[in-house]
Amino acid sequence: MNNRCLAFAFVLAVALMFLAGCAAPQAEPEETKEPVTAPKTTTTTEKVSEPEPEPEVVEAQPDPAKVPSKKIQELLQKHVGRVSSLRYMYQDLTIKPEEWETWVDGNKMHVKLREMDNVQGDVYIDNVYLDLGARKAKGYCVRSVYRCTDPNSPVDVSFGKYYRKTPFEWIQEVTYAEKVAEEQMQQRTVWQIKYTEGSKTVTMWVDDYYGIPMKVRVVDGSVKNDYIYEDIAFNGVEDSDLQHGLITQTYN
Repeated sequence: MNNRCLAFAFVLAVALMFLAGCAAPQAEPEETKEPVTAPKTTTTTEKVSEPEPEPEVVEAQPDPAKVPSKKIQELLQKHVGRVSSLRYMYQDLTIKPEEWETWVDGNKMHVKLREMDNVQGDVYIDNVYLDLGARKAKGYCVRSVYRCTDPNSPVDVSFGKYYRKTPFEWIQEVTYAEKVAEEQMQQRTVWQIKYTEGSKTVTMWVDDYYGIPMKVRVVDGSVKNDYIYEDIAFNGVEDSDLQHGLITQTYN
């Protein structure tokens, strides 16, 4: 009896071990994986932002109709390096029939009035020295007459009253012009050139060799003004012509 029980127990133990070995293994928990984002593709309906192209820089081109001929360009530049100073008799409508003897060199101008000018009270002047850069002027009374009590005493005077545009300034303002004619003036060959600026038509009689205007006419509607430069002397101005010299003579 005891032997049978032992045998049964042994068989039962072997069977249990067999069943344990045949049991299915437990599945390990799956690892958590992050979702992979697919690259975004651009559909045909979406607009791709592209950098705007740089604007093209277009240089302004001169109006072909306003480009002076080669001959005119040469004429406008003849005074450069050829004329450094001028002396002339000047006349315009504001002082006609008088003439002002004028010396010009750089920014300095000396004007000798034909008639004495009463500045104020009993103060008279007959010579004016102008600084064209600073736009200032000083007058002197140097004639041997009773009105000139002190020929060495300067008087501050109005620059605008005695300033007149020089031939240098007239020609330097011209950017375009056409040749109208060629003629003689004051025994010199001159070119008559013309250009329009706004409502004004400007005509110049320009010395063919020196490139300096000897006469300028400005017409604005029915108004006509002539600016005349006579007896022009080129490059003969001295320093003493442009500054007041000490006068030792006593006036009574």
